[in-house]
Amino acid sequence: MELIDLPGVGEKTLHLLNLHGITTIPQLLIYYPRTYRTYYAKTAKTVLQGEWVSLQGQLSRPVSHHTGRVSTQLSTFRDETGTLTIRWFNSPFVTRSVSPATTYLVRGQLDSFSGRLQIVNPQLTKLRLENPSLPIDEIQPIYTPLGTLKSGHLRNLIKSALDHLSPDPLPLAIQNRYSLLDFATTIRSIHFPSSKSDLENAIHRLAFDELFALQKEALKNRELAQVPTLPLSLNQPELADFIASLPFTPTAAQSRVIQEITADLSQPLAMHRLLSGEVGSGKTLVAAYSALLTHYSSRRTLLMAPTQILAEQLFANFSSLLGSRCTLSLLTSVSKGDVDADIVIGTHALLKQISNFHNIGLVIIDEQHRFGVDQRLLLTKLNPAPHFLMMTATPIPRTLAMTVFSHLSLSRLDELPQNRLPVKTYHVTEDKRVAAYDWIRQEVLTHQNQAFVVVPLIDQAEDDETSATQSLKKLEKDLSARFPDLVVDIMHGRMKGSEKTAHLQAFRDGHTQILVATSMIEVGLDIPEANIMVIENADRFGLATLHQLRGRVGRLARKRWRVLPILSGKRTVPNWPNLILLPVALVNSTVLLSMVSSPSVLPLSMIKLYCAKLPKLLKCSLYDTATQTSLVYSSPRQAPRQYQTPASPTHHLQKLWSIQTFPFPLR
Repeated sequence: MELIDLPGVGEKTLHLLNLHGITTIPQLLIYYPRTYRTYYAKTAKTVLQGEWVSLQGQLSRPVSHHTGRVSTQLSTFRDETGTLTIRWFNSPFVTRSVSPATTYLVRGQLDSFSGRLQIVNPQLTKLRLENPSLPIDEIQPIYTPLGTLKSGHLRNLIKSALDHLSPDPLPLAIQNRYSLLDFATTIRSIHFPSSKSDLENAIHRLAFDELFALQKEALKNRELAQVPTLPLSLNQPELADFIASLPFTPTAAQSRVIQEITADLSQPLAMHRLLSGEVGSGKTLVAAYSALLTHYSSRRTLLMAPTQILAEQLFANFSSLLGSRCTLSLLTSVSKGDVDADIVIGTHALLKQISNFHNIGLVIIDEQHRFGVDQRLLLTKLNPAPHFLMMTATPIPRTLAMTVFSHLSLSRLDELPQNRLPVKTYHVTEDKRVAAYDWIRQEVLTHQNQAFVVVPLIDQAEDDETSATQSLKKLEKDLSARFPDLVVDIMHGRMKGSEKTAHLQAFRDGHTQILVATSMIEVGLDIPEANIMVIENADRFGLATLHQLRGRVGRLARKRWRVLPILSGKRTVPNWPNLILLPVALVNSTVLLSMVSSPSVLPLSMIKLYCAKLPKLLKCSLYDTATQTSLVYSSPRQAPRQYQTPASPTHHLQKLWSIQTFPFPLR
């Protein structure tokens, strides 16, 4: 059966569904509710203001009243215990559709007008007079609208689609072993739960399914990772000379990780290692050492970065570190480098030249979560199979590494070089915003510092909530007018590559003092003189983005600052806990903050951050952390112990980021 065959699906509705990626009935059935609302069975006498209620009774015929362009329709609800006012706005059709002789189920929220309780724009359901059903507490799903396709319409479509469920994908033996609901009951309960326990059981089953699929995929990846290859030679005296020539001493963590990678490269099986390290922890040196080792073993290296700017920066850093020890080339959409160089650094453009690369011994992928699975698979087809080193600056919880990345060996750079000072983070309230920018101007003029200003939007028109959200073009205009003695520039993703490079180079050379940019600067930019960052509307960014942005400032051994203004308006948040919770949908505070507060817990909603092709994990994120961790082990094995949810996750975040409140002491 097709979507068009469902009652209520015409060409317009079908187009809206298709536009949002829903082309089949199974896809419609996994469009899960955003939240749920409980309507409590009440009578006219027992209702309370603010309650969502379900009432049974009769309605008087509505009467229309007009005030200017606004019309109001008024009716009186009556049951055996009393009466209530029912009000509609601009709904003249109810004067014809509501019949006083009919018994209705009336759902809505109680509010007060002129001291009298009323329900505005209620949901009405006609009841059969001969056998009216008694009102009961009802849990109603609320769906995120798809354009003009509202929650109520989606609810009706999904109710019709429930008669066309697919077979259960989970073997019956596993269902019985873990006391799980069958698939049909699960889908019905997730959309139309009869009780909270039904909903909890349905969420449990869907969470289990998602984790079960993840572990099956992880086992498959682990098998595929066991690929024979040519081991690299390790006894290269030039490598010791390279380390000795460095103008700094590698950290203990860098030395440890280099040993781990060196041991892998000497094996006859291809290395698949994930290098996780804080921004500024020295991943570039580790990557350069690995590439040099590969070169001295008469093999070549490919290094793939997600953006042209980052590829150019890595090329410059590798050139500085390695000097004339080997040949390097840069291959991007605008730079056609030599494919036969010892180390080829590039963007996605490398994939288009894949057939031209030969004798590749090592593939390095920077910010690996920015690349899809299919893109990485293309590189595995090189012959002989290369070793793989993937790098990320985003924190990876231990449990996440045990599931999604179980086929990878994990190395951590868990200390910063000695010349790295900790970032200081300040929360700026709206009333201190002007003072914060005045302080920035003083820092720029007095100490020759530079500042990033990050905004969520390019144009104001991108957001409906224009009064609360800063845009790049508006802020650049405002700052230029406010600071005529400073050069303010912009950079965003709509610019051509050459434009972005030119604007960034002007900032790097010191011709620009303030760079207003979108979050595109979060990955890999290295501007040593930039040691101040302002993040406007910080609540509009995800936690991983905020974490990456922190690493863009203060790359020299001097004091670093980062300022976070939160503007007034609908998105204003009173404190840091809410600030951090807002950016990521479907994640509760414990799950989200556990990414930085505890290595033992698994924020499942963050998985998509690392693996672009994984399905959206909508239901796991509704579980608390301890339950999720247990599920990780119980599918298919039981957890050795239960992890406890951090008692005060905000405390951990404040400790990690050293969050303070502006104003701070001026130096």
